Amino acid sequence: MNHRERVLKALNHEEPDRIPIDIGGMRSTGIHSIAYRDLRQHLGFDHESVKLYDVFQQLGFIDENVRSYFDADVAPVNRLAPAFGIDINRWKEGQLVDGSPALVPEGFDPVKDGSEYKIKDEAGNTLASRSEGSLYYDQAGVYHPLADADSKSEIDEEYEWQEVTSEEQEFLINQAKEIRQETDYALMVEFGGSVYEQGQLLRGYKQWYLDIAGNKGLVNHLLDKLVENYLENLKTFIDVLGDMVDIVVFGGDDLGMQDGPQISPDTYRELFMPRHEKLWGYVKENTDWKVFLHSCGSIYKLLPHLIEAGVDVINPVHINASGMEPNKLKREFGDDVVFWGGGCDTQRVLPNGTVEEVKEEVRRNIETFAPGGGFVFTPVHNIQPDVSPEKIEALYETAREYGKY
Repeated sequence: MNHRERVLKALNHEEPDRIPIDIGGMRSTGIHSIAYRDLRQHLGFDHESVKLYDVFQQLGFIDENVRSYFDADVAPVNRLAPAFGIDINRWKEGQLVDGSPALVPEGFDPVKDGSEYKIKDEAGNTLASRSEGSLYYDQAGVYHPLADADSKSEIDEEYEWQEVTSEEQEFLINQAKEIRQETDYALMVEFGGSVYEQGQLLRGYKQWYLDIAGNKGLVNHLLDKLVENYLENLKTFIDVLGDMVDIVVFGGDDLGMQDGPQISPDTYRELFMPRHEKLWGYVKENTDWKVFLHSCGSIYKLLPHLIEAGVDVINPVHINASGMEPNKLKREFGDDVVFWGGGCDTQRVLPNGTVEEVKEEVRRNIETFAPGGGFVFTPVHNIQPDVSPEKIEALYETAREYGKY
């Protein structure tokens, strides 16, 4: 069974020859650039030409030799500018946050301001900042384009809605064609298309909560504008990618916290479910793509409604959040949704456990999620820089060896 066949079988809730494995198929199943550099060195590959392709999460681009080494089954079709509007089609020599050499996007030029590094847009707005010595750029509380909009007309006038440019269309097509022609991987394209989380980024986190509680007219208008824009862009994606793609990723739309959802099921059904239904329904009406939602945290109480809205795949399967126990998820929702993730806890076990504890965690979660298909192995979220290459190797090797049906 080849890679794509294996993934498609699992997506159809059937048992393939082994559990499919995803390493870096999208921007929440990847490896921090520092950990990725160390892994490449550990495996005997060149480790000084790591590409920092997601400057927000500081992810390294997963190279073909690493994907082949672990016999992974999925490859990504990336957006041209996955983070902060910075294109990833041209590269230059640069550094990772720990000072080690790497390739970085040509347009990545953070500005040093006191003890902080700031990423700014062309108008000089700060999109994200990183304190000296820290490992990430933070976009919370920096610049929210519609934070001061008080009316529907201001929303219409003040924000430039995004479109898929001809340059990005070519970028998407070239990636998909190359992967399809040269490999047998399943392909997943990151569309984005978040509704809840995009409201947070446009309005600011505090204001978005206030809007949802007390200004639903404005919320509905903003969501309608978002969906209108997304549908236009989805049409372009479908036109240029067609049957080259197997899975379309919506996210991030993080609806959960550690102890429960950010919003009630009633609020989800009232404000956000109709928009998900419209977007996901459009995909299903016009393609054979599977709809993949990235939504962090405890979303147990929302899962029935997400499934009703049309989601096929849930990620990252936050197994140590409240109500997200593997046995419970598989028992209640295993026939209705594919679990893409949950292979190993990335908050405690992977960074703090021993190699043997990582292996045991992987085996235990495979035993729970694997029966009947509907499971793609990847850890709960991106592998962080404090995880040793020995544990990363053990993670994927155990999944490959133990995940046979």
